Amino acid sequence: MMMFKRMLRRQGFYRVKNQDEPVYMKHNVGIGGMYVTIAKKKAQIRVRDLSIDEEFSRVKRLEDFIVELEDEAYQKKCVIVNKMRGTGS
Repeated sequence: MMMFKRMLRRQGFYRVKNQDEPVYMKHNVGIGGMYVTIAKKKAQIRVRDLSIDEEFSRVKRLEDFIVELEDEAYQKKCVIVNKMRGTGS
């Protein structure tokens, strides 16, 4: 459980107060709100705007999933900005 908390803090997540189970959240412009609930030896990530609800038992896999989501959102944002500038394909 502690490993999940450390990784989430490293990725910029903040603890949501007044929750029974530990819940961490982060907001990303391209993704929306990402919520991670930590239970015994498992973490569940929810992204309501994208209808994502996944459960992970390994910290590295959750971290890879978060990084991949953010990279994909950043790439899409760059494509939109380039199209607005008239240089996109």
